[in-house]
Amino acid sequence: MQTHPPAGNGRLPVRDYLLALVSTVVAVIIAELCRNSFGLNDLSPIFMLAVLLVASRTRTGPAVASAILCFLGYNFFFFEPRFTFYISGEQSIATIVLFLAAALITGRLASRLAMQVRELRRTNRMVLLRQDLAQKLAAATDTGQISVAARQFFRDAFGANTQLQADAQIAAPAPESVWSLEGGTLHARLGQVELRFERGEIDAGERALLESLAADVAQALLRARLAADLQSERVANETERLRSALLSSVSHDLRTPLAGMLGAAETLESYSAQMSEADRRALLASLSEEGRRLDRYIQNLLDMTRIGHGAMALKRDWIGIDELIGSASGRLQRHQPDVRFLVDIATGLEPIWVHPALVEQALFNVIENAAKFSPPNEPIFIRARTESANAVIEVHDRGPGIPEPERVRIFEMFYSIERGDRGKGGTGLGLAICRGMVGAHGGSVAALPGNGGKGTIIRITLPLLSPAPASAPA
Repeated sequence: MQTHPPAGNGRLPVRDYLLALVSTVVAVIIAELCRNSFGLNDLSPIFMLAVLLVASRTRTGPAVASAILCFLGYNFFFFEPRFTFYISGEQSIATIVLFLAAALITGRLASRLAMQVRELRRTNRMVLLRQDLAQKLAAATDTGQISVAARQFFRDAFGANTQLQADAQIAAPAPESVWSLEGGTLHARLGQVELRFERGEIDAGERALLESLAADVAQALLRARLAADLQSERVANETERLRSALLSSVSHDLRTPLAGMLGAAETLESYSAQMSEADRRALLASLSEEGRRLDRYIQNLLDMTRIGHGAMALKRDWIGIDELIGSASGRLQRHQPDVRFLVDIATGLEPIWVHPALVEQALFNVIENAAKFSPPNEPIFIRARTESANAVIEVHDRGPGIPEPERVRIFEMFYSIERGDRGKGGTGLGLAICRGMVGAHGGSVAALPGNGGKGTIIRITLPLLSPAPASAPA
């Protein structure tokens, strides 16, 4: 990201040089007091301390100025002849020159150390602020939340009144207070951050910090925009895939029973007089069976629509698992009398608090799918038990089984494989509806390999819940 900071006006650090002058005057006064009161002759440490004090609080320039001023003050007030800058004697010359050199060196070193400490503090503050901003931006999922997080951060961290505007809302920039955010590689203008400080101008170090923070905001905006574009693309692709699958289901799976019904009706209409009573009964039975089959397909489509739009309301009631299994298996046997069941229900299994019709429909879809792939004369085994705080119902078939990579995908809408409920005249919705109905109860559905590696186990897990106690009357 690129940021464009406002132009700032440089200014001479007058206060730092004033501090150098004041510290020299104070050092002269203290040295005079120490000389008169305590009889001290070597007063150089006092002036060295003044130089170190200035160097530790300012930069190199004021530190050098302090060293020179202290040298001149030391020479003028305390070296003979006093109150002149004349130096008499080789020893005095050497002493004053060495003092100047020591003052310059120590002042320079102290100034560099102070600058390094300030730079470390500035870097540490930058790291902490960027980390804090990154945490706030990471929790934001769209541009609106990013804007709120950025405004709150700049207000709390810098006391700045912040405005973050999208590109389409950008107005004329306010002088000395605007950072424009641009996408680096994409060259796409994202917006601008406007910061207004009550304290007036900001220094170069703080401006650099704000630039890096503004770049982080721009990075988050770009991330949110890309995420929104990807989400829109994903939704569009998913919608197109669902539309194609629905058209395929309607054009093939729903037309098959309809064609059978039309054929049986036309045969009865054209040849009823020439047909025997048994043939007429067979055609009427076929017509009735295909009608029920078409009704189940349409019901599956309606159920899937309700699940997809979140319109499925739960009307819970107590019902025994044995009653659910008996109802679902009885419905299937009315359509497929040859299907056999072996049921094993654990002793003492308590009733469950669910929406009976939805759970029964989910179980019916599972056993209907199992019946499609079980070999002739092979029973479907249904087992029910409790496990931790859940009721578990398992449906075992002895069919060809499901490859491991397909065991999750068979619960997708319209997923088409030979083993799934799309095979043998299915719409590919039965197991998807089962997952939706069980999921609405807070449960789960999973496909597992059958015992001995043969067949498939569909496991339905439902949490054992109880109705909330009725509130006491007022």
